[in-house]
Amino acid sequence: MKKTLDTPFAFLTFENEILFVKMKEGINLGQIEMEELLKQAIVFTAPNKYFAIVDTTSPYDSTPESRNFYAESDYSKYRYADAFIVNSLPMRLLVNFFIAFNKPKIPSKMFNNEESAINWINSLKKEMLKKA
Repeated sequence: MKKTLDTPFAFLTFENEILFVKMKEGINLGQIEMEELLKQAIVFTAPNKYFAIVDTTSPYDSTPESRNFYAESDYSKYRYADAFIVNSLPMRLLVNFFIAFNKPKIPSKMFNNEESAINWINSLKKEMLKKA
């Protein structure tokens, strides 16, 4: 069953263990806002752990503290993996920096389009959920 939620920071859609996060244009995510978004995602997907596909194609801003919190916090125990969809050089550089330097606790990868991100998540899903 597909569920959707409109938050102040993103549009969330959840179906088949995949949480699709479409960031809203023009927002600025500090650590407090990031924590709020992660809490909303956990409540929205409960009681399931989820795979996240984060669509960053709408221009928005996030602080270094919020990115570090996303990578390091205990909230990552609710996610299996993160796929980031990017379509601009600035966001590509930011996501690449995030993956290389924040070193998220879970598998994280960047993609140019939704289809590639979904394919990667589905391959991980097959591998990870058969072990569970």
